[in-house]
Amino acid sequence: MTKNSEELPFHPELPYGGTSGHSGSDTSKERALDADRSGQTARRQAEALKILSQQKTLGVTWKELSDLTGLHHGNSSGVLSVLHKAGRIARLKERRNRCKVYVGLDSIKGRAVEEQGRKKNCPHCGGDL
Repeated sequence: MTKNSEELPFHPELPYGGTSGHSGSDTSKERALDADRSGQTARRQAEALKILSQQKTLGVTWKELSDLTGLHHGNSSGVLSVLHKAGRIARLKERRNRCKVYVGLDSIKGRAVEEQGRKKNCPHCGGDL
C-alpha cells in the first residue's frame, strides 16, 4: 500500500461506532484504532477505490486486492467490507476463484449484487452482537 496513493484529502469510512471495525479482542481493537488515527485506514480505502476504478467492470476480489497491495487477508477483506457497508462499492453475486467480486458503483452494469450483511452492532464498541 503506497503512502501517496491519494491526491486529495480522503475521509475514511468508519461505520462501526466511529471506527473501521475490529474482531472484538483488545489487540484487534488497538490495531484498528491505531490505523484509523494514523491515516492508514484512509490510505487503504483510497487505494482500494483507486484499484476498483482502474479495474472497471472486472472488479476485484479480496485475494486480488491482497496480491496488488500486499495487505494481509483480514485487512484486504476488511477494507472491501467497510466500503461495501458504507455504500461506496458493490459486491456482485458472481465469484471468481471462489471469492466474491467487488466493483465500483458505476461498474455494476445490471449485474446481480448482494446487500451488505446487516448485523446488529453494539452501540458502544461497534462490534457484532
